[in-house]
Order: sequence, then C-alpha cells, then structure tokens
Amino acid sequence: MQKIRVVEIFNSIEGEGRLIGYPVSFIRLEGCNLRCSWCDTPYSYDTGSYKLMSIEEILDTIKDFSNKKVCITGGEPLVNEGFDPLFEALIKESYYVILETNGTVYRKIIGKLYPEYSENIYVVCSPKPDSNYMVHRDLKPYISEMKLVVDEFLTENIVSAFVDFPITLQPEGNKQKYFEKALKIQKSLIKKGIEVRIIPQIHKFFRIN
Repeated sequence: MQKIRVVEIFNSIEGEGRLIGYPVSFIRLEGCNLRCSWCDTPYSYDTGSYKLMSIEEILDTIKDFSNKKVCITGGEPLVNEGFDPLFEALIKESYYVILETNGTVYRKIIGKLYPEYSENIYVVCSPKPDSNYMVHRDLKPYISEMKLVVDEFLTENIVSAFVDFPITLQPEGNKQKYFEKALKIQKSLIKKGIEVRIIPQIHKFFRIN
C-alpha cells in the first residue's frame, strides 16, 4: 500500500484568493522545487517532520472535519509522488478539490479527470519570481485563478501577461508598502480595461492556520 509524505492536515478557512472565508480542510504535502525567500511554509520541504500516510488514513482524517472543500497544498504538491492517487481519491469521494501550485509542474491526472469532474476542481496558480513567473503550458487550460504575490519583483508587465485568467493580487506579508504597490498596479490596469482584485491573507490578520 502506497504511503504519502504528508506534513500536516488541518481544518480551517481559506485565507487567500477568491475562495476566501470558506471552510476548507487542508492537506499539506511534503516537497517543493523552489526556495522563495518569503515562503511562509518552509517546513513543508526538506524536513523530516512529515508523516507517511495511506490514502485511507488521509480520507479518514478529513472525514472528521465534515468539510466538502479540500485544499491540496505545499510546498509544491505536484512534486510529491503521492499527488496522483490522492487527487483522484478525493475527486472520486465527491470532494471539491482546491489545488495550490506554483505552476512549474504539470501532472496528467489533472487533464484526465477534468473533463468529467471540472465542477469539483479549482486550480490556484501562484507563479513565483524564483521561476521567472513561468507557468507550465499544459497546466494553463485548468487554471481557475492566478494569484500573484505583490513583492519587490512583481511589475505591471508581469501581471499583464496573465490577463487571460482571473487575477488576485496578494500583498506579500500583508505589508503596507506592497498593498500600495498592488493598488497602483490595479489603478493602472483598470484604465486599460483590465480588472484585478486585491485580497490580503486574512488568516494572518486573525492568527489562524
């Protein structure tokens, strides 16, 4: 029986992006292919703190939470070899599955299940400066939301490259200077007929997971 490297499973609310405020069960998988300087979950990669769990153990854990929305996150969950069976099991159990990814990796299981289960799949892609904001071309058809962290590197031109997707601007660390930068980008883009949203990380305001 395959065991999956799981850093943590917990029950909370979605604190970021367009699904903000909804009750969500989070499954954080171990591993990441990037090393962003401002990463707020560095414990999710290259550590010995993960647990080896079977699909059945994971499903039993989240059933106790009663949420029908489940977020697979990391690190970068698509580099974890347990992603495919976990993703498929959650979909087949009728969960609404939110996938948080940096966009650099694609797994064929997404495209395989999407035609039949598109209403149960929500892909949040958050391109990073460490990968030069690259998004895997095979992942693009399945992206539901582009979440861009507003930091010292993000520019209006970078944001403009993703206007084919719903865009959320997220000020890094909820810092005032990055909120002001996000607002400046938003005001400039609206003059060009491009609408983007600015959404902070509310879980950090209220100090919850």
